Amino acid sequence: MSKAVVSDLLIYPVKSVAGISMTKASVLTAGLAGDRRYLITKPDGTFVTGRTHPKITAIKSVYHGALLTLNHEDKEPITLTPESFADKYQNSNVWGTDLIGQECGPQADGWISDLLGEPMKLLYFGNRSERFIKQHPENDVGFADGFPLLITAESSLGELNRRLLAPVSMANFRPNITVSGTLPFEEDGWSLIRIGDVRFELPKPCSRCVFTTVDPFAHTADKVLEPLKTLTEFRQVPDGKDVIFGENMIPLNTGTIQVGDPVEILKTKSKPHYIDNWKSKSSRITAHLKPGPAETFDQNPILLRCVQVIDETNDVKTFKFTSDPVKRFSYRPGQFLTLHIPINGEVVSRCYTISSTPSRPDTITITVKRVKGGRVSNWLHDHVAVGSSVEAMGPAGVFHLEDNQKKKILMISGGSGITPMLSMTRFIADTGLDYDVHFHHSGHTIDDLIAWSELSWLSKQFPGLELSYNTTQGVPSSRLEEHGIKGRISPKMLKEVCPDYLERDVFVCGPDQFMTAVQNHLKDSGLPEDQYNQESFTIEPTLPPEDGSTASYSIHFSKSGVTAEIKGNQAVLDAAEAAGIDIPYSCRGGLCGTCKSELKHGEITAPNAMALSEEDTKNNLFLACCSFAKSDIEVDL
Repeated sequence: MSKAVVSDLLIYPVKSVAGISMTKASVLTAGLAGDRRYLITKPDGTFVTGRTHPKITAIKSVYHGALLTLNHEDKEPITLTPESFADKYQNSNVWGTDLIGQECGPQADGWISDLLGEPMKLLYFGNRSERFIKQHPENDVGFADGFPLLITAESSLGELNRRLLAPVSMANFRPNITVSGTLPFEEDGWSLIRIGDVRFELPKPCSRCVFTTVDPFAHTADKVLEPLKTLTEFRQVPDGKDVIFGENMIPLNTGTIQVGDPVEILKTKSKPHYIDNWKSKSSRITAHLKPGPAETFDQNPILLRCVQVIDETNDVKTFKFTSDPVKRFSYRPGQFLTLHIPINGEVVSRCYTISSTPSRPDTITITVKRVKGGRVSNWLHDHVAVGSSVEAMGPAGVFHLEDNQKKKILMISGGSGITPMLSMTRFIADTGLDYDVHFHHSGHTIDDLIAWSELSWLSKQFPGLELSYNTTQGVPSSRLEEHGIKGRISPKMLKEVCPDYLERDVFVCGPDQFMTAVQNHLKDSGLPEDQYNQESFTIEPTLPPEDGSTASYSIHFSKSGVTAEIKGNQAVLDAAEAAGIDIPYSCRGGLCGTCKSELKHGEITAPNAMALSEEDTKNNLFLACCSFAKSDIEVDL
């Protein structure tokens, strides 16, 4: 006997918007009260959903009686009042069913049009709107796909997540009713159930589409079509294309249901048979048990799948990723990645230092601080969750431990500049290198010390690691009194915490003002210039060669089929932009490698191409941001 109980109830007032979770819901003949009463369409009435416009899934809604308020982070809220709508209807069609929807008016249309960046209309399922279920014409339905309700089971999601590289949430599947206490996919065999005083018929399993691949947190489409891709491997109808997850439902009477209600199985049906091809096709398990050689991924973007989000402080999060498909990561401790993030229809590139260690190559982490006006950093904080994916290139950067590194090191970090130092320290501790490391961190308060408990643990395990910190606001913790000093960093402080600092290679990372102050302190104290290493993503654009100002050449972009002029003092990236060719880039200083491409023909000079390896050069790769023509050239762009 099933022990199923209702664990969640959700409605989606506008088709494709974020769901509203409830503890109690009224069941009407057309489904849960308030569900899918609004529809977004193009001006001609063609309906629009998150399948084609993922940004819709970021709209949140709140009911106040009959009034509905829509919210989005990019817009001021708007409240829709059905009784104020004019008696004007628009023809539309939802999955082959013709119907009419009541127009919500110019203000509502303008709000949704401005948000989505193209002309749109917002329709309401008004008094004159009618729609009935094709196979069950006695039952009505609003703007839902085909049936009034969808039920799913937590155990079924758990079975899917067991097969995924990173778990997804039930929000990917947008159910109205979620149940717990069942075996995985037990709901396949339900035909008639009762919840509370309402009976439901389950006439048809729910065939899933690409909408399930829209990340409900990042509001972007997954590039490798997960979780649908994995679901297809074990839940596809034999001799058909339908991929099944969840059951459609029709309410047979009205009433009230609530979270905690038992689900009574009144009638069952034969469970369909699905061929499970996942084990034979998937390489994920063996990839983790027997990983191949470590690989870098700097020549082409790679998809990173979030497997954990860690709150380090109140404004710092660590995002842990694995690659999809699985491969091991290879990089030098201290290097960075360049993320390509889609924000409002634009791909924005930003560099983030890798905070994990290459000695643990199956995952990679970045540690990100929320900052005022930080477009990408704040987007990561607000939108990336477990299961989300981001695209990245790298690794790159010259701020890292060298093979012939001096064994005595002083690491000085400020704020989120601790990230490359974490990578270096974790690597040294993991590999047992014979290093003498003094790690000094500067933070506003003790609450801003990132990963300090881990560092304290490492210092006890690794005798070559000594810690100290200073706080610029508040008093150092009595719990960490032996490590802490109040005040801003100074030569006197450095001498106090690390008396032999002039004998060490020094690595410095943090805000620009912090690094400038530390560099001046060290220079004034007599630290040799070749012992100083500094990380910064504030990079001056590469200067053109002095002898190239009067030269002019031809540049052919082979992929784009465009030929243009390029000046001898004009970087390939600048020439591409002038020709209307979009090239991904980030630093514009030869450091990150985002703009790497192939030189097909001709001669270039690139004295500042720090992100190129010897292997890259052998393969005729170049960096568009800091490469200048010395003849007619052809590039693979």
